[in-house]
Amino acid sequence: MIYLTNDDHDQAVYFDLRRREPHRRAGAIEHHYYGLLGNGVSEVAVEVRSGRNGVEVAFGRGKLFDFIEESAIRRMVGDAVLALH
Repeated sequence: MIYLTNDDHDQAVYFDLRRREPHRRAGAIEHHYYGLLGNGVSEVAVEVRSGRNGVEVAFGRGKLFDFIEESAIRRMVGDAVLALH
């Protein structure tokens, strides 16, 4: 579990990495990461694809983004995944 920041109500926002899978795509290896993003009250599923062309972050639906800015969290999750390489 990786602590990212605090939300509008000063609750910790975390990224819980559940699974990592390497995939071959066009001769290169692309890593897929699956996990949860939450603040203790609300959680959403997260899928991150990391490869030669950068990082792509996809979130599930949930009320979590009522409390935090999605673009900032998208950047933080991408940076956390890049640090895992």
